[in-house]
Amino acid sequence: MSETSCESEQITIWLFITALCVGGAERTLVDLANGLDDERYDVTVWTIFDANPLAADLQSTVTVRSLTSAGQVANSAVDSVTNPLVYVVVPVRFCYVAAVERPDIIHSFLFFDNILARIAGIVAPSTIITGVRSVPNDPNRLRAVVDRATIGLSDLIVSNSEAGSELAVARGADADHVTVIRNGRDISAYQHAEAEAIRTELDLDDEIVVGTVGRHLERKGHFELITAWSQLQETAIDVRLLFVGDGPDRAAVERHARELGCADSIEFLGMRDDVPALLSVMDLFAFPSHFEGLPGAVIEAMAAGLPIVATPVDGTAELLDNYHTGLFVSVEAPAELAWALRRLLEAPALRSALGETAKQEATQRFTIERMVDEFDDQYRTLTGTTPASDAPLVTA
Repeated sequence: MSETSCESEQITIWLFITALCVGGAERTLVDLANGLDDERYDVTVWTIFDANPLAADLQSTVTVRSLTSAGQVANSAVDSVTNPLVYVVVPVRFCYVAAVERPDIIHSFLFFDNILARIAGIVAPSTIITGVRSVPNDPNRLRAVVDRATIGLSDLIVSNSEAGSELAVARGADADHVTVIRNGRDISAYQHAEAEAIRTELDLDDEIVVGTVGRHLERKGHFELITAWSQLQETAIDVRLLFVGDGPDRAAVERHARELGCADSIEFLGMRDDVPALLSVMDLFAFPSHFEGLPGAVIEAMAAGLPIVATPVDGTAELLDNYHTGLFVSVEAPAELAWALRRLLEAPALRSALGETAKQEATQRFTIERMVDEFDDQYRTLTGTTPASDAPLVTA
Protein backbone atom coordinates (compact mmCIF):
# COMPACT_ATOMS: atom_id res chain seq x y z
CA MET A 1 0.00 0.00 0.00
CA SER A 2 1.48 3.36 -1.00
CA GLU A 3 1.78 6.39 1.28
CA THR A 4 1.60 10.07 0.37
CA SER A 5 3.90 12.00 2.64
CA CYS A 6 1.98 15.22 3.09
CA GLU A 7 -1.38 16.82 2.45
CA SER A 8 -0.03 19.06 -0.34
CA GLU A 9 1.16 16.21 -2.58
CA GLN A 10 -1.15 15.02 -5.31
CA ILE A 11 -2.52 11.51 -5.07
CA THR A 12 -2.02 9.77 -8.40
CA ILE A 13 -5.08 7.69 -9.17
CA TRP A 14 -5.85 5.43 -12.10
CA LEU A 15 -9.55 4.82 -12.71
CA PHE A 16 -9.67 1.61 -14.74
CA ILE A 17 -12.56 0.21 -16.80
CA THR A 18 -13.03 -2.01 -19.85
CA ALA A 19 -14.11 0.87 -22.13
CA LEU A 20 -15.95 4.16 -21.84
CA CYS A 21 -18.98 2.98 -23.75
CA VAL A 22 -22.44 4.07 -22.62
CA GLY A 23 -23.39 2.36 -19.35
CA GLY A 24 -24.04 2.92 -15.68
CA ALA A 25 -20.57 2.02 -14.40
CA GLU A 26 -18.97 4.10 -17.13
CA ARG A 27 -21.13 7.13 -16.28
CA THR A 28 -20.24 6.76 -12.60
CA LEU A 29 -16.53 6.71 -13.46
CA VAL A 30 -16.82 9.84 -15.60
CA ASP A 31 -18.74 11.72 -12.91
CA LEU A 32 -16.20 10.62 -10.29
CA ALA A 33 -13.20 11.63 -12.42
CA ASN A 34 -14.73 15.05 -13.09
CA GLY A 35 -15.72 15.55 -9.46
CA LEU A 36 -12.37 14.86 -7.81
CA ASP A 37 -10.36 17.91 -6.77
CA ASP A 38 -7.64 18.31 -9.42
CA GLU A 39 -5.38 20.02 -6.90
CA ARG A 40 -5.47 16.94 -4.68
CA TYR A 41 -5.65 14.24 -7.38
CA ASP A 42 -3.78 13.52 -10.60
CA VAL A 43 -6.43 11.46 -12.39
CA THR A 44 -5.86 9.10 -15.31
CA VAL A 45 -8.64 7.01 -16.81
CA TRP A 46 -7.31 3.73 -18.17
CA THR A 47 -9.41 1.58 -20.49
CA ILE A 48 -8.65 -1.86 -21.85
CA PHE A 49 -10.13 -0.96 -25.25
CA ASP A 50 -10.09 2.41 -26.98
CA ALA A 51 -13.86 2.44 -27.70
CA ASN A 52 -14.47 5.48 -25.51
CA PRO A 53 -17.37 7.72 -26.59
CA LEU A 54 -17.89 8.94 -23.01
CA ALA A 55 -14.32 10.26 -22.94
CA ALA A 56 -15.72 13.40 -24.55
CA ASP A 57 -17.52 14.12 -21.26
CA LEU A 58 -14.30 14.13 -19.22
CA GLN A 59 -12.71 17.38 -18.11
CA SER A 60 -9.46 18.46 -19.75
CA THR A 61 -7.53 17.79 -16.52
CA VAL A 62 -8.26 14.05 -16.83
CA THR A 63 -5.90 11.96 -18.97
CA VAL A 64 -7.27 8.99 -20.94
CA ARG A 65 -5.03 6.04 -21.86
CA SER A 66 -5.98 2.75 -23.53
CA LEU A 67 -4.24 -0.60 -23.68
CA THR A 68 -5.40 -1.84 -27.08
CA SER A 69 -7.36 -0.88 -30.18
CA ALA A 70 -8.41 -4.49 -30.80
CA GLY A 71 -11.95 -4.19 -29.42
CA GLN A 72 -14.93 -4.66 -31.70
CA VAL A 73 -17.96 -2.60 -30.71
CA ALA A 74 -21.53 -3.75 -31.32
CA ASN A 75 -24.74 -2.53 -29.73
CA SER A 76 -22.87 0.13 -27.74
CA ALA A 77 -20.45 -2.31 -26.06
CA VAL A 78 -17.21 -4.16 -26.79
CA ASP A 79 -18.31 -7.69 -27.69
CA SER A 80 -15.23 -9.23 -29.37
CA VAL A 81 -11.58 -8.65 -30.25
CA THR A 82 -9.77 -8.64 -33.57
CA ASN A 83 -6.82 -10.59 -32.16
CA PRO A 84 -7.10 -13.06 -29.24
CA LEU A 85 -3.45 -12.36 -28.33
CA VAL A 86 -4.70 -9.20 -26.60
CA TYR A 87 -5.74 -11.39 -23.68
CA VAL A 88 -2.03 -12.04 -23.10
CA VAL A 89 -0.58 -8.72 -24.22
CA VAL A 90 -2.97 -6.45 -22.29
CA PRO A 91 -2.29 -7.84 -18.78
CA VAL A 92 1.47 -7.77 -19.37
CA ARG A 93 1.33 -4.22 -20.71
CA PHE A 94 -0.80 -2.92 -17.84
CA CYS A 95 1.31 -4.60 -15.18
CA TYR A 96 4.50 -3.25 -16.74
CA VAL A 97 3.21 0.34 -16.86
CA ALA A 98 1.89 0.09 -13.29
CA ALA A 99 5.25 -1.25 -12.04
CA VAL A 100 7.15 1.56 -13.78
CA GLU A 101 4.82 4.49 -12.99
CA ARG A 102 3.70 3.32 -9.53
CA PRO A 103 0.38 5.16 -9.10
CA ASP A 104 -0.83 5.63 -5.54
CA ILE A 105 -4.22 4.06 -6.32
CA ILE A 106 -5.56 1.76 -9.03
CA HIS A 107 -9.36 1.76 -8.86
CA SER A 108 -11.23 -0.62 -11.18
CA PHE A 109 -14.95 -1.07 -11.72
CA LEU A 110 -15.91 -4.19 -13.71
CA PHE A 111 -14.92 -7.85 -13.72
CA PHE A 112 -12.06 -7.94 -16.26
CA ASP A 113 -10.48 -4.71 -15.11
CA ASN A 114 -10.85 -5.88 -11.48
CA ILE A 115 -8.78 -8.96 -12.24
CA LEU A 116 -6.10 -6.95 -14.07
CA ALA A 117 -5.93 -4.40 -11.25
CA ARG A 118 -5.43 -7.14 -8.66
CA ILE A 119 -2.65 -8.71 -10.71
CA ALA A 120 -1.00 -5.31 -11.21
CA GLY A 121 -0.99 -4.86 -7.46
CA ILE A 122 1.41 -7.78 -7.16
CA VAL A 123 4.11 -5.93 -9.12
CA ALA A 124 3.26 -2.31 -8.24
CA PRO A 125 3.21 -0.75 -4.75
CA SER A 126 -0.25 0.66 -5.36
CA THR A 127 -3.41 0.59 -3.30
CA ILE A 128 -5.85 -1.63 -5.21
CA ILE A 129 -9.57 -0.79 -5.10
CA THR A 130 -11.95 -3.03 -7.05
CA GLY A 131 -15.69 -2.78 -7.61
CA VAL A 132 -18.89 -4.78 -7.46
CA ARG A 133 -21.48 -3.30 -9.79
CA SER A 134 -24.19 -5.98 -10.03
CA VAL A 135 -25.31 -9.23 -8.44
CA PRO A 136 -26.35 -11.71 -11.16
CA ASN A 137 -29.11 -14.16 -10.33
CA ASP A 138 -27.31 -16.85 -12.36
CA PRO A 139 -23.58 -16.10 -11.95
CA ASN A 140 -20.99 -17.37 -14.41
CA ARG A 141 -19.15 -20.15 -12.57
CA LEU A 142 -15.76 -19.50 -14.15
CA ARG A 143 -15.93 -15.81 -13.30
CA ALA A 144 -16.96 -16.66 -9.76
CA VAL A 145 -13.95 -18.98 -9.35
CA VAL A 146 -11.51 -16.38 -10.72
CA ASP A 147 -13.06 -13.65 -8.57
CA ARG A 148 -12.84 -15.80 -5.44
CA ALA A 149 -9.20 -16.73 -6.18
CA THR A 150 -8.08 -13.10 -6.56
CA ILE A 151 -10.39 -11.14 -4.29
CA GLY A 152 -7.88 -11.12 -1.43
CA LEU A 153 -5.52 -9.02 -3.57
CA SER A 154 -7.83 -6.01 -3.24
CA ASP A 155 -7.04 -3.52 -0.48
CA LEU A 156 -10.62 -2.29 -0.65
CA ILE A 157 -13.74 -3.45 -2.46
CA VAL A 158 -16.38 -0.82 -3.19
CA SER A 159 -19.89 -1.95 -4.03
CA ASN A 160 -22.69 0.33 -5.15
CA SER A 161 -25.20 -1.73 -3.15
CA GLU A 162 -25.51 -3.71 0.07
CA ALA A 163 -26.25 -6.80 -2.03
CA GLY A 164 -22.92 -6.36 -3.82
CA SER A 165 -21.00 -6.01 -0.56
CA GLU A 166 -22.58 -9.24 0.70
CA LEU A 167 -21.52 -10.98 -2.51
CA ALA A 168 -17.92 -9.83 -2.03
CA VAL A 169 -17.84 -11.16 1.53
CA ALA A 170 -19.42 -14.44 0.41
CA ARG A 171 -16.61 -14.81 -2.13
CA GLY A 172 -13.94 -14.48 0.52
CA ALA A 173 -13.32 -10.76 1.03
CA ASP A 174 -12.59 -9.55 4.55
CA ALA A 175 -15.70 -7.62 5.65
CA ASP A 176 -13.43 -4.89 7.04
CA HIS A 177 -12.13 -4.31 3.49
CA VAL A 178 -15.56 -3.89 1.89
CA THR A 179 -17.64 -0.72 1.78
CA VAL A 180 -20.74 0.60 0.02
CA ILE A 181 -20.75 3.86 -1.93
CA ARG A 182 -23.98 4.33 -3.82
CA ASN A 183 -24.11 5.90 -7.25
CA GLY A 184 -24.78 9.60 -7.68
CA ARG A 185 -26.29 11.60 -10.50
CA ASP A 186 -26.56 15.27 -11.50
CA ILE A 187 -29.98 15.61 -9.91
CA SER A 188 -30.65 19.14 -11.17
CA ALA A 189 -30.25 18.03 -14.79
CA TYR A 190 -33.29 15.77 -14.40
CA GLN A 191 -35.41 18.34 -12.59
CA HIS A 192 -35.01 21.24 -15.02
CA ALA A 193 -35.10 19.54 -18.42
CA GLU A 194 -37.18 21.04 -21.21
CA ALA A 195 -39.85 18.73 -22.62
CA GLU A 196 -41.31 20.70 -25.52
CA ALA A 197 -38.85 19.59 -28.23
CA ILE A 198 -39.36 15.92 -27.33
CA ARG A 199 -43.15 16.26 -27.33
CA THR A 200 -42.94 17.78 -30.80
CA GLU A 201 -40.50 15.15 -32.08
CA LEU A 202 -42.68 12.26 -30.88
CA ASP A 203 -45.97 13.99 -31.73
CA LEU A 204 -47.21 13.58 -28.19
CA ASP A 205 -50.56 15.09 -27.43
CA ASP A 206 -52.65 13.99 -24.44
CA GLU A 207 -51.26 10.48 -24.14
CA ILE A 208 -50.00 9.16 -20.85
CA VAL A 209 -46.37 8.22 -21.47
CA VAL A 210 -44.71 5.18 -19.92
CA GLY A 211 -40.97 4.77 -20.46
CA THR A 212 -37.89 2.78 -19.65
CA VAL A 213 -34.18 3.45 -20.14
CA GLY A 214 -31.53 0.75 -20.49
CA ARG A 215 -29.72 -1.63 -22.77
CA HIS A 216 -31.81 -4.16 -24.65
CA LEU A 217 -30.72 -7.25 -22.76
CA GLU A 218 -32.95 -10.18 -21.79
CA ARG A 219 -32.20 -9.58 -18.10
CA LYS A 220 -33.65 -6.06 -18.28
CA GLY A 221 -37.17 -7.50 -18.47
CA HIS A 222 -38.09 -5.83 -21.75
CA PHE A 223 -39.82 -8.95 -23.08
CA GLU A 224 -42.04 -9.05 -19.98
CA LEU A 225 -42.73 -5.34 -20.39
CA ILE A 226 -43.90 -5.87 -23.98
CA THR A 227 -46.13 -8.77 -22.87
CA ALA A 228 -47.61 -6.64 -20.10
CA TRP A 229 -48.11 -3.77 -22.54
CA SER A 230 -50.06 -5.99 -24.89
CA GLN A 231 -52.41 -6.81 -22.00
CA LEU A 232 -53.01 -3.10 -21.43
CA GLN A 233 -54.30 -2.50 -24.94
CA GLU A 234 -57.82 -3.32 -23.75
CA THR A 235 -57.88 -0.17 -21.60
CA ALA A 236 -59.51 2.95 -22.96
CA ILE A 237 -56.62 5.10 -21.70
CA ASP A 238 -54.55 6.69 -24.47
CA VAL A 239 -50.99 5.54 -23.72
CA ARG A 240 -47.55 5.44 -25.36
CA LEU A 241 -44.51 3.35 -24.37
CA LEU A 242 -40.96 4.63 -24.94
CA PHE A 243 -37.86 2.44 -24.99
CA VAL A 244 -34.62 4.43 -24.69
CA GLY A 245 -31.41 2.52 -25.35
CA ASP A 246 -29.89 -0.10 -27.61
CA GLY A 247 -28.45 -3.56 -27.22
CA PRO A 248 -28.16 -7.05 -28.68
CA ASP A 249 -31.80 -7.98 -28.00
CA ARG A 250 -33.38 -4.89 -29.52
CA ALA A 251 -34.49 -6.59 -32.75
CA ALA A 252 -36.02 -9.47 -30.78
CA VAL A 253 -37.87 -7.07 -28.46
CA GLU A 254 -39.26 -5.16 -31.45
CA ARG A 255 -40.32 -8.45 -33.08
CA HIS A 256 -42.05 -9.50 -29.85
CA ALA A 257 -44.05 -6.26 -29.93
CA ARG A 258 -45.13 -6.87 -33.52
CA GLU A 259 -46.11 -10.47 -32.77
CA LEU A 260 -48.30 -9.36 -29.86
CA GLY A 261 -49.91 -6.62 -31.94
CA CYS A 262 -48.94 -3.68 -29.75
CA ALA A 263 -46.08 -2.15 -31.77
CA ASP A 264 -48.17 0.83 -32.93
CA SER A 265 -48.18 2.32 -29.41
CA ILE A 266 -44.43 1.80 -28.79
CA GLU A 267 -41.46 3.97 -29.77
CA PHE A 268 -37.97 2.41 -29.90
CA LEU A 269 -35.71 5.45 -29.68
CA GLY A 270 -32.27 3.80 -29.52
CA MET A 271 -29.29 5.48 -27.88
CA ARG A 272 -29.95 9.08 -26.91
CA ASP A 273 -27.92 11.82 -25.26
CA ASP A 274 -31.01 13.73 -24.07
CA VAL A 275 -32.28 11.32 -21.41
CA PRO A 276 -33.28 14.10 -18.96
CA ALA A 277 -35.56 15.62 -21.61
CA LEU A 278 -37.01 12.21 -22.47
CA LEU A 279 -37.75 11.51 -18.81
CA SER A 280 -39.47 14.88 -18.57
CA VAL A 281 -42.21 13.76 -21.00
CA MET A 282 -42.83 10.49 -19.16
CA ASP A 283 -45.60 10.05 -16.61
CA LEU A 284 -44.50 6.64 -15.37
CA PHE A 285 -41.24 4.65 -15.41
CA ALA A 286 -41.01 0.85 -15.76
CA PHE A 287 -37.93 -1.13 -14.76
CA PRO A 288 -38.66 -4.88 -14.54
CA SER A 289 -35.06 -6.17 -14.41
CA HIS A 290 -34.14 -9.72 -13.44
CA PHE A 291 -31.10 -8.49 -11.48
CA GLU A 292 -29.26 -5.21 -10.91
CA GLY A 293 -26.50 -3.53 -8.96
CA LEU A 294 -27.67 -0.02 -8.11
CA PRO A 295 -29.33 1.06 -11.37
CA GLY A 296 -28.54 4.60 -12.40
CA ALA A 297 -31.61 4.61 -14.64
CA VAL A 298 -33.83 4.27 -11.58
CA ILE A 299 -31.99 7.08 -9.77
CA GLU A 300 -32.48 9.28 -12.84
CA ALA A 301 -36.20 8.47 -12.97
CA MET A 302 -36.48 9.29 -9.26
CA ALA A 303 -34.69 12.60 -9.82
CA ALA A 304 -37.16 13.39 -12.60
CA GLY A 305 -40.03 12.86 -10.15
CA LEU A 306 -41.45 9.75 -11.82
CA PRO A 307 -43.40 7.00 -10.08
CA ILE A 308 -41.67 3.69 -10.81
CA VAL A 309 -42.89 0.14 -11.35
CA ALA A 310 -39.95 -2.19 -10.77
CA THR A 311 -38.83 -5.58 -9.55
CA PRO A 312 -37.41 -5.59 -5.98
CA VAL A 313 -34.05 -7.06 -7.00
CA ASP A 314 -30.80 -6.31 -5.17
CA GLY A 315 -29.92 -2.62 -5.54
CA THR A 316 -33.33 -1.62 -6.92
CA ALA A 317 -34.87 -2.69 -3.62
CA GLU A 318 -32.38 -0.39 -1.88
CA LEU A 319 -33.56 2.57 -3.95
CA LEU A 320 -37.33 2.19 -3.79
CA ASP A 321 -40.01 1.54 -1.19
CA ASN A 322 -43.23 -0.18 -2.21
CA TYR A 323 -46.16 2.26 -2.25
CA HIS A 324 -43.78 5.02 -1.13
CA THR A 325 -41.76 5.77 -4.26
CA GLY A 326 -43.14 3.13 -6.61
CA LEU A 327 -44.76 -0.28 -6.95
CA PHE A 328 -42.91 -3.61 -6.84
CA VAL A 329 -43.79 -6.62 -8.99
CA SER A 330 -42.26 -10.08 -9.12
CA VAL A 331 -39.45 -10.92 -11.54
CA GLU A 332 -40.61 -12.31 -14.90
CA ALA A 333 -44.27 -11.75 -14.02
CA PRO A 334 -45.90 -9.83 -16.90
CA ALA A 335 -49.42 -10.18 -15.47
CA GLU A 336 -48.32 -8.47 -12.25
CA LEU A 337 -46.49 -5.85 -14.26
CA ALA A 338 -49.62 -5.15 -16.32
CA TRP A 339 -51.68 -4.83 -13.13
CA ALA A 340 -49.22 -2.34 -11.55
CA LEU A 341 -49.01 -0.24 -14.72
CA ARG A 342 -52.80 -0.16 -15.01
CA ARG A 343 -53.09 0.74 -11.32
CA LEU A 344 -50.93 3.83 -11.83
CA LEU A 345 -52.28 4.73 -15.26
CA GLU A 346 -55.74 4.98 -13.71
CA ALA A 347 -54.65 6.88 -10.59
CA PRO A 348 -53.03 10.27 -11.38
CA ALA A 349 -53.05 11.32 -7.71
CA LEU A 350 -51.11 8.20 -6.72
CA ARG A 351 -48.66 8.75 -9.59
CA SER A 352 -48.05 12.29 -8.39
CA ALA A 353 -47.55 11.29 -4.75
CA LEU A 354 -45.13 8.48 -5.55
CA GLY A 355 -43.16 10.64 -7.99
CA GLU A 356 -42.81 13.54 -5.57
CA THR A 357 -41.50 11.25 -2.84
CA ALA A 358 -39.08 9.64 -5.29
CA LYS A 359 -37.72 13.08 -6.26
CA GLN A 360 -37.17 14.01 -2.62
CA GLU A 361 -35.32 10.74 -2.01
CA ALA A 362 -33.04 11.27 -5.01
CA THR A 363 -32.29 14.85 -4.01
CA GLN A 364 -31.33 13.85 -0.47
CA ARG A 365 -29.46 10.60 -1.12
CA PHE A 366 -28.06 10.29 -4.63
CA THR A 367 -26.12 13.39 -5.62
CA ILE A 368 -22.76 13.28 -7.40
CA GLU A 369 -21.29 15.47 -4.66
CA ARG A 370 -22.14 12.92 -1.96
CA MET A 371 -20.69 10.08 -4.04
CA VAL A 372 -17.44 11.95 -4.78
CA ASP A 373 -17.02 12.96 -1.14
CA GLU A 374 -17.35 9.34 -0.02
CA PHE A 375 -14.75 8.15 -2.54
CA ASP A 376 -12.49 11.04 -1.54
CA ASP A 377 -12.71 9.95 2.11
CA GLN A 378 -11.69 6.41 1.20
CA TYR A 379 -8.82 7.50 -1.06
CA ARG A 380 -7.38 9.79 1.59
CA THR A 381 -7.70 7.20 4.33
CA LEU A 382 -6.03 4.47 2.27
CA THR A 383 -3.13 6.70 1.23
CA GLY A 384 -2.57 8.19 4.66
CA THR A 385 -3.50 11.76 3.76
CA THR A 386 -6.30 11.96 6.32
CA PRO A 387 -5.36 12.18 10.02
CA ALA A 388 -6.28 8.97 11.81
CA SER A 389 -8.67 10.82 14.12
CA ASP A 390 -10.66 12.05 11.13
CA ALA A 391 -10.49 8.91 9.03
CA PRO A 392 -13.87 7.36 8.17
CA LEU A 393 -14.44 3.72 8.99
CA VAL A 394 -14.25 1.24 6.11
CA THR A 395 -17.17 -1.07 6.80
CA ALA A 396 -19.44 -3.43 4.99
